[in-house]
Parts: sequence; structure tokens; C-alpha cells
Amino acid sequence: MLPPVFTSEPLKIVLDWLQHALEQHGEARCWVPDPDAGHALHLYAGEALPTAGIHRPYLSWLDAADLLDAHFLTPQKGADELDSFVLLHFRRRVTPPADRTEGRYAAGREFQRIDKLEDPHLLHDLNEALTRADLKPGARVLSLGVGSGRELALLEQAYPGQTFEVLGLDIEPSALELARQRFPAQVAGHWRFEQRDVRALPDAALGRFDLILALSLFQSPGLVIEDLLRGLRLGQLAAGGSLIVGFPNVRYRGQTISYGARMLNFARPDLSLLMRDVVTVRRHLQKHGFTVYVTGKYEVLVTAVSR
Repeated sequence: MLPPVFTSEPLKIVLDWLQHALEQHGEARCWVPDPDAGHALHLYAGEALPTAGIHRPYLSWLDAADLLDAHFLTPQKGADELDSFVLLHFRRRVTPPADRTEGRYAAGREFQRIDKLEDPHLLHDLNEALTRADLKPGARVLSLGVGSGRELALLEQAYPGQTFEVLGLDIEPSALELARQRFPAQVAGHWRFEQRDVRALPDAALGRFDLILALSLFQSPGLVIEDLLRGLRLGQLAAGGSLIVGFPNVRYRGQTISYGARMLNFARPDLSLLMRDVVTVRRHLQKHGFTVYVTGKYEVLVTAVSR
């Protein structure tokens, strides 16, 4: 079957056709007006092009692919009578069942293949949050739920030439070994990675830290956010210190990032729990004298710095 040519049809009609094609065949192709033409004319999505059709930017089609649980493949430029169109190609994602087994964060498991620093939003927002912490040379950093430590690489990018004392805690020993292998020079200096259940914090023996970093941790089973936050603030955070708390707003489907936190048995994202927890952390820290910033997209960051 030849791919249809969409020009001025409502987006709902196009999405319904794509969904049906993906369900029936696993792939869908269609011709649409070339988004580059609309960009050149500074059009908003939905505005008419001089040639027949409605402008829809590539970002709209990327969002459509995520909505339809499909990969967005490389578009093909049209020729002859279709020279003002591009051929879009969608392919349904192949998504294995969610891994909820014990040890899913261990070395060699699927989760360890994910590099969050390949997300441009998190890369930018976490770098900004680290900079806001205004760390001085020799500052002490506590990373909770550190895993294999990928995100700690941003410390050196946010503070080039500076050295810090870093303690990374996690419950998974094989992930901690990956962290030690990732930062051998730092481990030989002032970085340590230790197995610890964060539910045992606070622990006075650890001392005080100028920055506490906790990404994708606060919604873990068995953790009470207010209790953990209070314990960290009173037991582990140094005077004038900062906290960065991250909440995942994403899941990975077919090795591709997909926007929105999902609740069990919900087909579409539901942000109610995410918003509740972010507000809980923000309110708690503001009440105790911190300036708080909420940023991010796929990982929502709550950054608190001392006033």
C-alpha cells in the first residue's frame, strides 16, 4: 500500500491513522509537508504553508512517536510532485516486560546500560544544579543511591581543576564496583564507594557534607521522604550546604526514553505522585531556610541552597 499524503487534515486524524497502521503492521509511513519549510518561514505548528498543507515541526512528530510507543526513523525527502513533502517512518517499539526483580541495578543488568548523561536536559540541569551549590575546593559530597556513579563525572565538568572528598553509598555491591572502576584515580585519592542502606541514615560517623546528591532515590520502596529528608538535613548536611534531589519522570521503552512517570496499571503517564513528592521536598526545604529551584524534564531536580 502506498503511503498516504497528509496535507491539511487535523492532527487527530493523522494520529489515528498512524496508530491503526502500527497496530496492524508494526510500521507506518506517511507523507507530510516538509517541516523545514515551516521553520524557514517562522511558522507555528498548525499555521498554513504557502504550498498546500499545515506546518508541523519535527518535534511534534517526535512527540507523536513517543505517544504511539514507536521509534521515529530517519525521514526521507520527497521528489518531483512530492518535493515539498517528507516521508515519515514510524516503527513500533519492542519493549520487554518491566524488570522488577531483586538486583535489577546490579552489574550486567539492563539498568546499567542506561547513561542518564546522554539526556541533554539532565546534563544541562544537573550541571546547573551543581554550579548553584557553589562548592569550594576540598568540599565533601555525599551521593546516595550512587549506583555505578556515572553522574558524578559532572562534578569535574562543573568544577574543572577542583578536587573533592566524595562518598557514594548504595545497597548494590556490584554497582559500587563499577563505580570504583569508573573513577580509579579518584578512588586512589579522596573518593569512596561503600555498601549502605540509606534507610539507616543519619549516621553521625559519616560526618557532615557540603553537598548531598540523591537521584531517583526518594521514591524507593520503604523510604519515607519527610523522615529521610529531615535526617539528612539534621544529621548529614553541613552548615551552608546544598541538596540536589532527583525524581524520575520517565521510563525506558525499546531502549528509548519515554516521557512521564507511570503508575502501576496506568497505560498513560500520571504525574500526581511525582508532583506530590516534589512539592513535599520543596516545602520542607523552603520552610527550613533554603532557596529552592525545581527544574528538569525526564528527571525533575529539586535543588536547595542555603540562603
